Amino acid sequence: MDVLFNAVVMEPLHNAYCAKRLVSATSISNGMVMLNLLNRICDLLEVISSLLQAILRYITEEMNQDRVEAVDTAAELDHMLDIAHVLDKLGISESKYYRLVRDGKLRPRKLGKRHYYYLSDLHEQLEESRRKGRI
Repeated sequence: MDVLFNAVVMEPLHNAYCAKRLVSATSISNGMVMLNLLNRICDLLEVISSLLQAILRYITEEMNQDRVEAVDTAAELDHMLDIAHVLDKLGISESKYYRLVRDGKLRPRKLGKRHYYYLSDLHEQLEESRRKGRI
């Protein structure tokens, strides 16, 4: 922050031409107004700097969380059942499967055009299949 302030505000003031121009163009009261404005600018730059640091921390946390979620998603895919497994688990035909999906009794998790399920998604239909003696 100090480097930015020195580069943007103080360097031009140290320049002899700028200092001479400032003194000759303004009175003492105008100089005080300018000093107050410079102090306010410094305060605002500090606020901006702290906001940028907070944004950077937030983005870093989000990126780290996305990595963790990506690993979790990959692990979850290993435990998900595709249509063939669902047909086998429920003891139903493919046409019956699509009828259950159409009627809303099975709600697939879609990845592209493929349907996947967790075992917990099939709980109600597993009970129905047991009741009907399919499994």
